[in-house]
Amino acid sequence: MTEPASFRAHAAVPLMNPMGVGDLDEAIAGLELPSAAARVVETGCGAGEILLRVLEVHDQASGLGVDPDGLALGRARAAAEARVPGRSVAFAQARAEDAGLAAGAFDLVVNVASSHAHGGFPAALGALAALARPGGGIVLYGEGFWARPPSEELLMALGGASAAELPLGLDGLLAAARAAGLDPVDVRAASAGDWAAYEEGLATEAERYDDADAVAYARRIRARRALPDGTSTMGFALLTLARP
Repeated sequence: MTEPASFRAHAAVPLMNPMGVGDLDEAIAGLELPSAAARVVETGCGAGEILLRVLEVHDQASGLGVDPDGLALGRARAAAEARVPGRSVAFAQARAEDAGLAAGAFDLVVNVASSHAHGGFPAALGALAALARPGGGIVLYGEGFWARPPSEELLMALGGASAAELPLGLDGLLAAARAAGLDPVDVRAASAGDWAAYEEGLATEAERYDDADAVAYARRIRARRALPDGTSTMGFALLTLARP
């Protein structure tokens, strides 16, 4: 069976989101985790790239990745064997709600570009906060936002998206985090250059394939970016959030 075009295209970019790698690595390095036996979970982990980056830096932590996509988890397991051999890391093929994750059990909860694993924004923030350890647990959360009100043309180009799916402005995203009981500790936003590298990378990789799915995927990206507001409306932020 042919892999989905989006999955194949992401092989050409370091992350499955537009965040700059430098910003991500700095955020990970700055995480204040217990010196030993920190428990880390990533929901909607995909191929596990962010979870593995966390474990590479915080070498006493154990990790659990949760995702229903068996194809992505196959890559995650292979990457874990190569990059963190002998470490305590596991991957569960399940929806987050069916994975038996205990409330308040994790020192770090990671969810980046995967709020759909918890019903989307803003419901995901409450679900992630509930998994973090009270009194010092951390949520590393990556989410999109509207840098400006989206046009109807852009929403249609995004597959019939709704303006209500994302907050308006970075301030709106931060307000939602606080409303969920989480305190922002570190805030980073993807730059226009980050977005261009990500989306052009996806389109270029998809164009390497000659099947209709891949061609259509690349065409949709390029058509959306060509809209008058196609490169100035969508934002993405990486938030480090503390649970009091």
